[in-house]
Amino acid sequence: MATTTLKSSTTRLNESQTEKILIDDAIKIYKRGKIEVVALRGLSCEFRPGEITVIMGPSGCGKTTLLNMIGGLDRLNSGKIFVDGEDIAQFSDTEVEKYRRQKIGFVFQFMNLIPELNALENITLPLELSGTLTKERKNFINELLQIVGLEDRKNHRPDELSGGEQQRISIAAALANDPEIVLCDEPTGELDSQSKKVIMDLLRSVIEKFPEKTMIIVSHDPELKAIADNMLYIRDGNISHTFTKEEIIASQQSKDSESSSKTYFPSNPNEANEKVLLELRELNHIILDRINQIEKKMHPI
Repeated sequence: MATTTLKSSTTRLNESQTEKILIDDAIKIYKRGKIEVVALRGLSCEFRPGEITVIMGPSGCGKTTLLNMIGGLDRLNSGKIFVDGEDIAQFSDTEVEKYRRQKIGFVFQFMNLIPELNALENITLPLELSGTLTKERKNFINELLQIVGLEDRKNHRPDELSGGEQQRISIAAALANDPEIVLCDEPTGELDSQSKKVIMDLLRSVIEKFPEKTMIIVSHDPELKAIADNMLYIRDGNISHTFTKEEIIASQQSKDSESSSKTYFPSNPNEANEKVLLELRELNHIILDRINQIEKKMHPI
């Protein structure tokens, strides 16, 4: 399903580029009174079509800020965000709104479904409001309901659906405008283990069925590496280290086959050990952060 090409006077990259999204030296600073909080510190990275990139890191590291910048929900202080060769950081407010409507689909942790509407109405409402609910879109929505496995639940309201079913409807709603970029913020954060597995499989199947799409997932959940093509770890507003698909698979193989003497990482042993050590440190930060959150709930001041 084709979307209208965005028109802009902004600088374009070379047309031969392979990246869907290219972030270059992104800086974002939030002001809280007299205090400045640097969320992104010259961050640079790229995302390609047909791939799922999982972004992890401790709370406050800048990963959700990065997602919001790509989605056009917030503005950089400096730097560039090239999407299809156009720097969206230079877009006008009208161009950003058009960009979000045409190219972006959002999946959030808390689903954001309207309680009074049934599943089908929650999917179609944004298209109705934008005047884009064509016959072709309706057919596509019916296909999406089949993809998420809820065609027989489309007339049920959110309170009549399980958490996993609600998230599946939320994913269908995010895909209803046939976006080129799908942004997921903690999509499994509120789900039990069984529902989480269903959502992970669904997200993987979406990118396989629609390889022209680019999917970016922000999460604290290390299990999402099972569906990732790439992983980025952010710390203090910048990329601390990355894992390719091959390295993710190799890391898992090495854990599953401790007795084997085969070298699983494509890089040299010292570099491989350094990456594993960095990963463990990141996970340690995540665990400590979660412990602190739980302790604060159990023993409020």
